Amino acid sequence: MPDPTLHGNHDTCPACELRREMQDTAPIARPEIPCNVCGGTGFLPLSSAEIVRRTVEEARRLYWPAFDRRIRA
Repeated sequence: MPDPTLHGNHDTCPACELRREMQDTAPIARPEIPCNVCGGTGFLPLSSAEIVRRTVEEARRLYWPAFDRRIRA
């Protein structure tokens, strides 16, 4: 099971983001925001398949064009 706290393994919770816009006044020490969508964590974990799909999409966007340029050169 993937670790949802790692960068790229989750999406931010849209409900928490909306609440933070109205309540968040401290840049460092943030008060906890109760949320029914994410349980107060602030992020929505992704499935393993979605993580792999996004990683492959990013690799195609960044690495394959450079690889193809090297082969042609």
